[in-house]
Amino acid sequence: MNWKIFQALTIIAATLAVVNAVQSAELQKKRSFGLRGEGGAHIQMRSMMAPAKRSKKSRKTTQTAVTVILAVKNNRKVGKICDLAPKINDSLMRAWYKKPIPPGYLYNREKRKGKTKVNYRRTPAQRAEDNRLIKIINRAIGANEVHSILVIQGTMRGAGGGLARLPFSSVNGCDELEKSEKKKKRK
Repeated sequence: MNWKIFQALTIIAATLAVVNAVQSAELQKKRSFGLRGEGGAHIQMRSMMAPAKRSKKSRKTTQTAVTVILAVKNNRKVGKICDLAPKINDSLMRAWYKKPIPPGYLYNREKRKGKTKVNYRRTPAQRAEDNRLIKIINRAIGANEVHSILVIQGTMRGAGGGLARLPFSSVNGCDELEKSEKKKKRK
């Protein structure tokens, strides 16, 4: 009797292992090269500490946590761009140490009534800094794929729950931000 229970448990464990391996392989494929439609995508880079000026006249800088979100033209290139995430982070840090983040550049998320208020309006100075950083990033990846950047003040968590514990989820700190599909209204 014990032998049959052992065999049944072994079969169940093997089945679960195969299912988990297939699901993680599909997720890895989606994060890297396929299983996508056409169009753009947003990529959240790993949060990092970057030098920022306290005021326009100040020569001193302070270290502040930032999270970079990139908008790419072709969502099929997300995996290749994520593979270059360390190079992108390095080029951004070099640029910021040469010219620290100006005051008022960082996007600050405002909370109102439990919902995040999003305001993407940018001043000409902010757009000029965006363009400078986009050129640096595109030079680092060797392609003209990134068309927009948003540098958020503070840290943002990427994947959470079980996904964060997978071995490839935190290798380079690069997560695609997926669009949630709108629910169709019933007539």
